[in-house]
Amino acid sequence: MKKTLFFMMILAVLATGCKNNKKSKSLNYSDSDPISMVLQGNHQIAASSDYDISYSAINSDPHIEVITVSGSGNIYGKNVGNAKVSLSNGYEEMTVDVNVALFTQPTFEFGCSSERIRALYGRPYNSGYNPEGKLVYQYTGSQGYSYACGEMDFFFNNGAYEESDVYIRPSVSYLLNNYLTENFNHYADINDTIPISETQDTIITLSVYKYKQDENIICGKRLALNQWNEILLFYFKNDPEKTLDNSLKMRPRSSKFLY
Repeated sequence: MKKTLFFMMILAVLATGCKNNKKSKSLNYSDSDPISMVLQGNHQIAASSDYDISYSAINSDPHIEVITVSGSGNIYGKNVGNAKVSLSNGYEEMTVDVNVALFTQPTFEFGCSSERIRALYGRPYNSGYNPEGKLVYQYTGSQGYSYACGEMDFFFNNGAYEESDVYIRPSVSYLLNNYLTENFNHYADINDTIPISETQDTIITLSVYKYKQDENIICGKRLALNQWNEILLFYFKNDPEKTLDNSLKMRPRSSKFLY
């Protein structure tokens, strides 16, 4: 009996050793390369291994920490810029590029369908009609689209995307100004009359920009006058046969479009 137990113990030890020997040394990465994320957003790296994976952030500029990465592989976008993440399981290692952007900007595919918007940004958080009868799809930062954006509103007319609004937190206004300088040409500053109640209006400066790659794409910037004091950006494609002033006057003046 004792001999039988002894041999069974030996077999168990051998079986355990065989299982350990079957562990793969491969580091399996199933995420994108580069990884794109937004400022102060989080991204969990999709990687697996039979051995523990260690992660480390590689910031090219030692004075600017673009990203941090946790021991479980969760990347945090600390500043706008480019960085890398190193992965290692003790046998294999690799590096992945990470790009941190200010915010997820609307597509410039004006005229595309609502199905195309859903394919690009996922399903809307809410939907409805604005006072002009245009179908609105609303996306919010709480759904993971952007930290810097309070919300993204897409406007449709007869099923075609016509314009959109993005609400930017004032704490990143300097990054927003860099974005506008790099991608747009400043056109004019005009006084914009905004209703703040049913009986009272206020005047706010509206800065108008033209997209460098297509001057018919217009970006307007002004305060949103909401509870977070965000900056409102709106995008639309101007009809060359219409004056820009008339196109701007036709836009809804409320800082919120869903009722």
